[in-house]
Amino acid sequence: MRNAGNKQRLPGLYALVAVCSVALSVAGGVVAQACPICGEPTVTLTERLARADVALLAQWVSLQPGQGKKPATTTYDIVQVQRDTLSQFKSGADVTIEHFTQGKPGDLFLLMGQKLETGDVKWETGPALPVTETCFQYIIQAPTPETPAEKRLGYFIKFLEFPDSTIANDAFAQFVNSPTKDIFAVAGQLPREKLRRWLADPKTPGNRRSGYGLMLGLSGNADDAKFLAEVIRATDPDNSIGVEGLTFGYLLLSGEEGLSVIEQERIADEKLADGEVWASALAIRYFWSYGNGKIRPARLQAAMRRLLERPALAEIAITDLARWKDWSLLERLMDLYQGEAKSDKNLKAAIIHYMIACTKDIPKAPESSPDNAAQKAAVPPPKHVATARRNLEELKKRDPELVERGEKFFYLKSSPTQ
Repeated sequence: MRNAGNKQRLPGLYALVAVCSVALSVAGGVVAQACPICGEPTVTLTERLARADVALLAQWVSLQPGQGKKPATTTYDIVQVQRDTLSQFKSGADVTIEHFTQGKPGDLFLLMGQKLETGDVKWETGPALPVTETCFQYIIQAPTPETPAEKRLGYFIKFLEFPDSTIANDAFAQFVNSPTKDIFAVAGQLPREKLRRWLADPKTPGNRRSGYGLMLGLSGNADDAKFLAEVIRATDPDNSIGVEGLTFGYLLLSGEEGLSVIEQERIADEKLADGEVWASALAIRYFWSYGNGKIRPARLQAAMRRLLERPALAEIAITDLARWKDWSLLERLMDLYQGEAKSDKNLKAAIIHYMIACTKDIPKAPESSPDNAAQKAAVPPPKHVATARRNLEELKKRDPELVERGEKFFYLKSSPTQ
């Protein structure tokens, strides 16, 4: 029954695409160049502390619920002043904040806020952050976000899967928020054996599987490649979270031989839903940028081309192949335009953009040449450019408005990985 409900699982595919988009945007102050297959970026505790003008370790004293227009307030006893650019707070003093935070006397919280022009403090919205003494020390001893990657992430490696869930969640989030190159920089520090154990443990949160798969690929060996292959095969088809990172790690360790396995067992398997196949394709896309040449570009292109056989994924594949300058599809896409894409405007638009991109792939003449413009005009365009121009003219006759819109708003981003 793996193929049953194929369409029903498509929303999961678009949710996965949305996660990748979030990783490339600055939302809520999250870094823009986060690892796109490690998980969904969040604001980490160290980022929150770095922004704070005031940071107090305090014990919960009492809660006064709100009444009518009067807001709820929570009173704390200040245990330690970690930061106070306003010089307003002292250990042992009480501080009352307009927010609703439940607790019991003696519970520890980290209160953080930013100074206002009025001299007051704008405390973080929502309930205060509950901490243990261990968690507080973890936060204040952590390297700042500006610290070089090898030292910064090296600190957080020690706290992956820490017993205190607040610490463990934040330590993993530090990797999710980091550019790929920073994660690669600490490959030699990654705990290979622990990563295998965590991936094999069903209690490990599912949203960490992708990141841990990537990390094992950076630190593992041939035995770990076999292990990752088995983890991928054992993944529940109804819950394929993390397959993209597991696949990327597997490809790092197995190269082109592993890519053939992924093609056969994942991409070409008609029983797999589109969302499951897309997770594997995402790993191939990511590998294009960060595979360090371990798989030839032509093989990655060939694997991506296989997605054209899946209508729901064809648009994504065409866009990636245009980015990768794979112009072997000029004839095939014209056939697709007249066939399966007839009633799919998005797929038609992707084909049009592919043709436009191809027409722009003209080798640059030496800038130093005084007759640069004349030389460009005299040299005939490459064969793929000429073919794409003819194709585009034909498409203009069929869908003039769609082609005009495509030419007006054409913009082909580089591969969406960081």
